[in-house]
Amino acid sequence: MVHDSHTPSWTYAYEMELYREEYLSAINTVFDSGCLLFGEQLKSFEETFSKYIGTAYSIGCDNATNAIFLSLKSLGIGSGHTVITVPNTAIPTVSAIRQSGARPIFVDVGKNALMDPALIEDAIHPSTKAILPVHLYGYPCDMHVINKIASKHQLSVLEDCSQAHGSKIGDKSVGSFGDLSCFSFYPTKPLGGFGDAGMICTDNQALNQKLRRLRFYGIDSDYIAQFDGYNSRMDEIHAAILNKKISRLDLSINHRQKILDIYIATLSSPFLTPLPPPEDSSTSKYLIPFLFEGDRDKFAARLYEHGIGTNISYKTPIHLMPAYKDLNYREGDFPNAEFFSKQNISFPIFNDMPESLAYKIAERINTVLDLYF
Repeated sequence: MVHDSHTPSWTYAYEMELYREEYLSAINTVFDSGCLLFGEQLKSFEETFSKYIGTAYSIGCDNATNAIFLSLKSLGIGSGHTVITVPNTAIPTVSAIRQSGARPIFVDVGKNALMDPALIEDAIHPSTKAILPVHLYGYPCDMHVINKIASKHQLSVLEDCSQAHGSKIGDKSVGSFGDLSCFSFYPTKPLGGFGDAGMICTDNQALNQKLRRLRFYGIDSDYIAQFDGYNSRMDEIHAAILNKKISRLDLSINHRQKILDIYIATLSSPFLTPLPPPEDSSTSKYLIPFLFEGDRDKFAARLYEHGIGTNISYKTPIHLMPAYKDLNYREGDFPNAEFFSKQNISFPIFNDMPESLAYKIAERINTVLDLYF
């Protein structure tokens, strides 16, 4: 158990205290089956996840980075093509575009730190093949407008839902708006495994069939490759664990809402403002982002000294990283993304987090604010 005197931004300790035996039983079921890949656990999880998201198909992968990469390849996107996305995202979003051979084109974000649809059309070139919105924090992008723009210009839409399991726009699940959508089951996610895993969702039967071959060396049957493919399979052990966890996802999101309510009600400082979610949306509560008016990094350091871990999403936007210098962007090109990168901070939140712990953390944050700011 994590000691209350030091709380990391994320831990699986409380969850394991409750469900360890259930997870070990799921793992033993896989061992007893004699099948470690492409068995009943993966088939079951793919079907369950499709129903949860509201798509016809789900294709299990080894991680979300490869899910995005395979999705781009399935759309025929590669060298000479461009894909529109945002610079305030995890590196894998952009890394997958580059791995496909395409070039990322960035647009700035709006008030919710999400892709600003008003900027998309100016970024479209003859080489543009897709729009890749990122549902940061599990906050849904404006998919209705993004889809209209994509339809007008005959572009594909690939949703990065890595943080958005359970998020909705109205009563429609995030991940069911694009031609394809990709999810991460990295351990920190609301629906996370205990290692890497990912998922692609789609309603397109042809893309579903192509992706199932792409994730397994291009093989359809009899170990005969129909085209060049890759090794990107979700294993049975992770599928078995996720089969158990998905049944509790909505309960987990509801519990995370309680943690959010505690932070909002207890934290009081003119320097700290919760980042509002988009209208007509419900979120996964993956993180609870605040904006800190002042030296955010100093604030995070003071919190750490007082035993509180924090999460920053993301400290350096992609266009300012050395690896992407060749894209020829400069500081100031995306002022909103740069602002959010400098000001955002999230406090501890994880599955089965005790409400009493959230109160203690909030009180400690208030103490730090009173002492130093």
